[in-house]
Amino acid sequence: MTLFNPPRLGIFRLLVAATLVTTVVGAAFSGESIKVFVLAGQSNMEGKGLPEHLVTYKNDPLIVDSYEVLRTGQDWAVRDDVWITYPSKTQGAKHGPLTVGYGTKGETSIGPEFGFGHAVGEALKSPVLIIKVAWGGKSIAVDFRPPSAGLPKQEIIDEMLAKAQRKNPKTTVEEIKARHGHYYRELLRHIEESLATYQIQFPELKGNPFELAGFAWHQGFNDKVNSRMKASQYDEYTILLIDFIKDIRKDLGAPALPFVIGELSTGGIPSRGDFQQAQKNATKLQEFEGNVAFVLTAEYYDTDAQKLYEEQYWKGTDEQKALWRTVGNDRPYHYLGSGKTYYLKGKAFAEAIIKMIGEETH
Repeated sequence: MTLFNPPRLGIFRLLVAATLVTTVVGAAFSGESIKVFVLAGQSNMEGKGLPEHLVTYKNDPLIVDSYEVLRTGQDWAVRDDVWITYPSKTQGAKHGPLTVGYGTKGETSIGPEFGFGHAVGEALKSPVLIIKVAWGGKSIAVDFRPPSAGLPKQEIIDEMLAKAQRKNPKTTVEEIKARHGHYYRELLRHIEESLATYQIQFPELKGNPFELAGFAWHQGFNDKVNSRMKASQYDEYTILLIDFIKDIRKDLGAPALPFVIGELSTGGIPSRGDFQQAQKNATKLQEFEGNVAFVLTAEYYDTDAQKLYEEQYWKGTDEQKALWRTVGNDRPYHYLGSGKTYYLKGKAFAEAIIKMIGEETH
C-alpha cells in the first residue's frame, strides 16, 4: 500500500487549500483513510454497457454470486462506502456514490467502474474513492504519450504535420508536438483536481485522509490499429506502456502503486494475439514484479451477443431488436455494449488490485 507523497504537478498545494476549508470530520468514516483508485484509458474504460444486460445474465455462473449486491429491490444499488468522480465528455463532470450511470451510453449506462466499485466495496473495510478519467479514440503513442518517452522521430512529426495540413493548412509543427502527451497531462490534472476537492464534493468524507491504492489501465485499440505501430510488431507499445507506468508513479509520488493492465479483448478470445502479448510484456520488468499485473478479459466477451450482432438483430424485426437489447447495444470494438462484459472486466481489475495490495478484507 502506498501512502500519497507530493508529486511534481502541484497536487500538494491544492490539497493544503482543500484542507483549510474542510475541517469538520464526517461522522460515518471519522478518521479512516480513504483508498483511492484511478481508472483510466479510452472508450472501453468510458464504458458502453447497459445494466439491464446483467438482469439477462443474473444466473450466469460468473455473475450469480455477486448479483444480489447490485440491486436494492427493483432498483440498482447505491453504495454508501464507494464514491466516484468522472469528468465525462458526453455528460459533463459527474460525481456521487457508486451506482449505474457512469458510462457514456445514457443516464444508466455502465463501464468497468461498476464491477470494480462493487468488488472493492465488498472486499475492503475502508471507504473508497474512484477517480475515473477516460476519453474515446486516444492512443498511448500520441495522446497519452508519457513524458519520459519524449517526442517521436522527426520524420513521424513531419508525416503527422503533412496529414494534418491536408485538413487544415494552418496547422503548425508546434501544434503537432503539443498533441503528444496532451491527455497524459489532462489525466494528471483531473486526478489532481479530484484529490483536492473530494472533501467538498463528498461532505461525509470531510477530514478523512487518503492513500493511493491502485491504478487500472484499459486502453489500446487506437494503437493496435495504427499501421506504423503494426510494422514494429507492437514493441513500441510495450516500451511506451512501461514508461507510462513509471511516469504515472513518479508524478503521483507513489513509486510502487499497484497497477493493472486490462487486456484489449475486442472480438474475444479469437482476437488475442501479438498486441495482447505486447501489453503483457510490459509486466516483465523485475521492478514490476508483484505490483503490475496483466488481467485477461477476452473470456468475458459475450459470444451470444456477437452471434445476434452478426445476424443483424440490431436492425431486424421489432422482436429481433428487443432480443438484441437484452444483451447488447453497440459495435464489437465497444464489446458490443455488453453490460455483462463491462461488469466482469471491472470486477477482474478490482480482484487483481486487491490481491496486490494484500489488505485485510471484510
